[in-house]
Amino acid sequence: MSNPKVCICIPCYNNSKTIADTLVSIFAQDYPNIVIKIFDNASTDDTVSIIRSFTEAKYPVELHVRKENSGAEVNFNSCIAHSDGEFSAIFHADDIYASDIISKQVDFLNRHPQSNAVSTHARFIDSTGSILKKRKMLPRSLNKNLEMELSKSELIEILYKYGNIITCPSVLFRTNTLKFKIEKFRHGQFRSSSDLDVWFRLLETGNFGFINKPLINYRLSNSSFSYNLSKTRTEDSDMFLVLDYYLKVYATAAPDKHYRKLLGYKNFLLMRDRAVTNFNRLVTEVTPYKKINLHKNIYLALASTFHLKSFFLSATIKLLVIMPFGRNAVKLLRRA
Repeated sequence: MSNPKVCICIPCYNNSKTIADTLVSIFAQDYPNIVIKIFDNASTDDTVSIIRSFTEAKYPVELHVRKENSGAEVNFNSCIAHSDGEFSAIFHADDIYASDIISKQVDFLNRHPQSNAVSTHARFIDSTGSILKKRKMLPRSLNKNLEMELSKSELIEILYKYGNIITCPSVLFRTNTLKFKIEKFRHGQFRSSSDLDVWFRLLETGNFGFINKPLINYRLSNSSFSYNLSKTRTEDSDMFLVLDYYLKVYATAAPDKHYRKLLGYKNFLLMRDRAVTNFNRLVTEVTPYKKINLHKNIYLALASTFHLKSFFLSATIKLLVIMPFGRNAVKLLRRA
């Protein structure tokens, strides 16, 4: 088929302020064969009535409304269970999509039969839709490519070296892989990083594609769970639940040298993450502070610009934590 069916699933809950903009951007797609399935998790605002107001939609809309809130995990997994057609996506109810995101992704997957999913670059927007900045996801060595197909070994190394570079609601999957191989997001085990676990599991079935164009406006607002979590988090990122889990897998399956490389990258990311959470602890006056191992990670500081900046960030925040003047300065800024 020249235009195989694409199923766009949207989980939502109390998204009355953003769902209309999301739907308008989906109805503006230049791809001709789309079906939209929306899963409302017992919203208490006007989300459902806004969705129903799109009575003359360009594409078929199938609305599922729960009588009781089932939690985010069940609602997201309903999207997987109801996905159909050749390709499927799980879009978020507060993001805005470029009119050619689906056509470009379908074209990529048609040209790369070994890839089971493809993601795109993203821009950040605020609660009003104003563009904040482009999300910096790729290392410079890869950023020069307009698109790429990453093998299992290539993407795994990138995920350990730089963290989760993939914008979850930009991903288009092959439906059979999503529905029958992935089957569900494992929120109970990996919490807010269950999407990262999905990327690892996808790599067991094939390659992963990436289109280096910002085809999604990813919203950062006070209603965004991930945004608020990043501002207040004082514990290690859930990302390390995933990275540690797969390190145990690779400890027996991978050569010692490769395992040690991934472990080194993971420890560097942990240093950087604890610098961020220690700063949050400074601001919120939560103690004790997490240990930051600078000396054990200095050998990776020159691995890339990202690593050099991360090392100096970690060193600066460690100094703020250790020195009384640093803690006092942060307290003064907090009270200003």
